[in-house]
Amino acid sequence: MPTYLVTTLILAVSFASIGIAMVLAPTVESADAANQRLTTGVTTTDIGSQEQLGFDRIRKAGAKMTRVIIYWSSVAPAAKPGSWNPTDPGDSHYSWAEFDSQLRMAVNAGLTPMVQIFSAPKWAERCKSSTAGICNPNPKAFARFSKAAAKRYSGTYGGLPRVRYWEPLNEPNLPLFFKPQYKNGKKVSPTLYRNLLNRFAGTVKGVKAGNKVIAGGLAPLERPGGLGPLDFARRVLCMTGRKHPKPERGCHDRARFDIWAVNPYTTGGPTHESAGPDDVSLGDLPEMGKLLRAANSAGKIKTGQNSIPLWVTEFSWDSKPPDPGGVPMGLLTRWTSEAMFRAWQSGVSKFFWLSLRDWPSPKGLPYSETMESGLYFRGTTLAKDRPKRILKAFHFPFVAFGKESGISVWGRTAASTGGKVALSFRTGGSWKRIGTAKADRNGIFRSVIKTRLARKLGRKKRGDVRATYHGQTSRSFSLRPVKDRYQPPFG
Repeated sequence: MPTYLVTTLILAVSFASIGIAMVLAPTVESADAANQRLTTGVTTTDIGSQEQLGFDRIRKAGAKMTRVIIYWSSVAPAAKPGSWNPTDPGDSHYSWAEFDSQLRMAVNAGLTPMVQIFSAPKWAERCKSSTAGICNPNPKAFARFSKAAAKRYSGTYGGLPRVRYWEPLNEPNLPLFFKPQYKNGKKVSPTLYRNLLNRFAGTVKGVKAGNKVIAGGLAPLERPGGLGPLDFARRVLCMTGRKHPKPERGCHDRARFDIWAVNPYTTGGPTHESAGPDDVSLGDLPEMGKLLRAANSAGKIKTGQNSIPLWVTEFSWDSKPPDPGGVPMGLLTRWTSEAMFRAWQSGVSKFFWLSLRDWPSPKGLPYSETMESGLYFRGTTLAKDRPKRILKAFHFPFVAFGKESGISVWGRTAASTGGKVALSFRTGGSWKRIGTAKADRNGIFRSVIKTRLARKLGRKKRGDVRATYHGQTSRSFSLRPVKDRYQPPFG
């Protein structure tokens, strides 16, 4: 299947003043951020062809990672050769040029790439489906191709970049991306996925022991014919129970991976919880973290690590403009920072935004089926794109909430480095210092400002607060609470 169509399917379905005198010597109570990082990424620059400028802009947005999808069906021959070596990255039957180029551009921009392998050639599928490339891919064939890819991007092959992070498949709890989900009424996709995952992990780590395997990458909601992400995860991990996850009797398998990922697209604001008991929106991330900790403690995860990081590998809302059903830009600016805070608060260490620029809007296609979730408005060319207000919120996320004891703030400096952060509030048309916070070595700062002024502002929940670090200033964040609301992520 052409790259454009597969990528479209992957991403289309995955679904803000008070003038008062300052008191002398303001004091700030700092909270322990436990040295937890929040590294950002941008899932993709655009659909179709990629340009160096796109990857450069991702890095300038403060992101350190990006995802490159290697389509097995594009690299491999359409028909299985009678004689070849599928584990050899130099086999003449393979065509790697497109992905060599993307990875070079990503690394040249200073980004760390995460590679996802997706879309099997027809000859490697073990069932038939109207969607090519997803029907029970042969785990052995998948592992052989993955070995060739890991060798090619080992950092020692033909001057090509080193790839450390590897992920098999995309949103395997959806029938659009992985089949079969059911067989004779039984949920079989978790077992099929675990088998494929384990072979993939063994192969990728066999090439380089330091390679890291990302599992899951789950869609947020249970869709017809598919599984909710928590249900799917429990079955992969041989666990049972929602409130108190525990090992499932009779299930002795282990899943081999180092990182677990979810795509918690949210039909509401940053605190929104899903209606489905096994769905995962932003407000449900703690449930996924709880399950991972329980499974790891029970020995259900094969890894050399003490803990399993939780990543968000796709997330966004469409913006208004240009999508008339998207989130108004002012509110979206607030939600962008708060989404990153809520994810960090839930234990997420990597947060990927989808995408750098808005996607094309083919004539006749409704906005609900297109992607206007970029950090940039789409221009006639990439060079003519215009940054959205949310770009600064993504680069320098900052939130502030009023409470009886003062103003609680959290943020991450634009450079993800430590030091003194100045905090100010708006009075009339000017800004006045209200306190300071100290960012840790990862750029994270979290404090409660308890001055007399801060307590008054906090109780009233009125006014705007912002952070300044090394000459860079965050978007202002209103202390006025914003209620959750129904908001489809794609407008």
